Amino acid sequence: MFNLKKVAALVLAALLLSTGFAFASGLAEQRISYPVKDFTPVERTVNQAEPGSVVEISILSTNDEHGWLFDWDFSMNSPRMYRGKPSPTGLARVSTLVNQLREENPNTLLLSAGDSIQGTLLSYYYNFIDQDEVNPVTAIFDKMGYEVWTVGNHEVEQGEMVMKTVANEMAAKGIAVLSANAVWKSDNSKPYYLPYTVKDIGGVRVGFLGLTTPGIPMWLSEDTHTEHDFLDMVETAKKYVPILRNKEKVDVLIGVFHSGMNENYDIAKAAMFGIPAPNASALVAEAVGSGPAGFDAIITAHSHKVIDDTKNTEYNDTDSNVVNGVKFIQAANWGSMLGELKITLKEKNGKYSVSDIKAITHSVNGVKEDPEILSFIDQYIKGSKGYASETVGVAENDLNFQLSLLQESEIVDLIHETQLYFSGADISIAASFGDNGIIPAGDITVGNIAGIYIYENFLNAVRLTGQQIKDYLEYSSNYYNVVTQGNVDSVSIINPDVMGYNYDMAQGLLYDIDLTKAPGARIINMRNMDGSPFDLKKSYSVTLNSYRYNGGGGHLAACGAMKDGLLTVETTYKSSMAMRDLMIEYLKVKKTWGVEDIEENWKLVPEGLAVEAIRNYFENNNIEPVDTKYQ
Repeated sequence: MFNLKKVAALVLAALLLSTGFAFASGLAEQRISYPVKDFTPVERTVNQAEPGSVVEISILSTNDEHGWLFDWDFSMNSPRMYRGKPSPTGLARVSTLVNQLREENPNTLLLSAGDSIQGTLLSYYYNFIDQDEVNPVTAIFDKMGYEVWTVGNHEVEQGEMVMKTVANEMAAKGIAVLSANAVWKSDNSKPYYLPYTVKDIGGVRVGFLGLTTPGIPMWLSEDTHTEHDFLDMVETAKKYVPILRNKEKVDVLIGVFHSGMNENYDIAKAAMFGIPAPNASALVAEAVGSGPAGFDAIITAHSHKVIDDTKNTEYNDTDSNVVNGVKFIQAANWGSMLGELKITLKEKNGKYSVSDIKAITHSVNGVKEDPEILSFIDQYIKGSKGYASETVGVAENDLNFQLSLLQESEIVDLIHETQLYFSGADISIAASFGDNGIIPAGDITVGNIAGIYIYENFLNAVRLTGQQIKDYLEYSSNYYNVVTQGNVDSVSIINPDVMGYNYDMAQGLLYDIDLTKAPGARIINMRNMDGSPFDLKKSYSVTLNSYRYNGGGGHLAACGAMKDGLLTVETTYKSSMAMRDLMIEYLKVKKTWGVEDIEENWKLVPEGLAVEAIRNYFENNNIEPVDTKYQ
């Protein structure tokens, strides 16, 4: 089973499946093929409950696993650490918890809310390099007994060939692949994946409706989803909830959404692209409601937050996880938690009626990895570790991530130099994807490069005016709060509303960021590298990754280079290789990398104030600075 080839999996799926669509139900399980060709709901009779009966079911969930099958950071060649402390992660640990909870209650179903097949070097290796094996996520989901999986945006990012291969592998294993709002471009009335599935759990009919964030067009190239579109989550839920309640006659309805609760996040950027709210889970609950005509609970994903009955780290500055009577849950990311909905149903008028729902998240801290799972995925572990250990260059000194979002660093400048080398552009724009970790002096491996560049982005270049470049950097500088001598002790230098991966830095020109001024007027002293004035009217070739090129983060729209999701400027370069591979090839040419390669072309000013603000940031977050000037 473990050595099944992907082709064999697809042939098996084809033999099992009808040429059209067969609805997958826990009551009469049938296999399907993806993409879905047709869809017809099933008309059912009401599920009768024994008088006085009480049933408790558990819906277990993970989300945003991002390829963390076991606890191993390929970039550091060790179990995962965060700021110097162990940070237990991975589905092998989750499996131990799942086994324990199944022993407590056999009426249990395990599912994933998506973003599963992309994120680690292991994922990349088996998605694109060694494609002979069944995808490791398919393999471990099957082994652990997953029954439902909602498509996430990072599934789509892998391209339709990878995604369809994995989806059909899942189908061959009996795992329902859901996304009700993913529809055919050629006919928006037809679903591309299963919109929902119905499972019989302990005699209770449970429906699962899958929805995927419709923000994909502003993050990803259309090349990744040429066949399908993503519709508004609210309108899609309004279509399918009555079907599940009135035709499928489900006793319990669970939303499995790859989308966050905070509808305000990215909403302005979505408006620029003319697409629906990307994080609309709470909006769905507000519109559809709870109880016999709505949802009983919604499992969310995408935001990497913790949401349960005791906390909500995402929604509207409140700890509440209930919206319009609908209970929410999310189990963080990377297999660091397992979510559990404990649902109690009682007989009422001959039918099952939900009487109580508890939303619990279980941490894997202190939980050992399941040895059976580790043994099962051993071949995947060996293959990916072998790839990760390949040497591509030499670090002349420790390469530390800690300051990469606060000042010039070897980490970001390696990205810049790679981009400039391959694109031939005048200016490079890039972000740091982390502020934690060290690549020790010595050999730089493929795994180390994966730690620097964690995404499978490609490389592009466009032609921008000097003014557009300034506007771009002004928009990016929202990452920093306005800090003055009067508020430096009370205001954090970092704006928590802007993710670090959305803070872009430029190379190929000199500039300062004035912390005392608001974004829009803080990029100052712009000069060419020879010290001459930077010409705001001149046209420059600017290289940036494919996420930005396709509108991710809203930077190009903010500087006037994109409107309604379409570029309004000339494209000057497109790579055929992923950025990570380009970095590997660049280092093979460069051979060494270190502090001497830092360009020192931008800084935060006033410098004394910036030092004080950074020092306060480290102190308030209990971070030991690597640079003595911040101690």
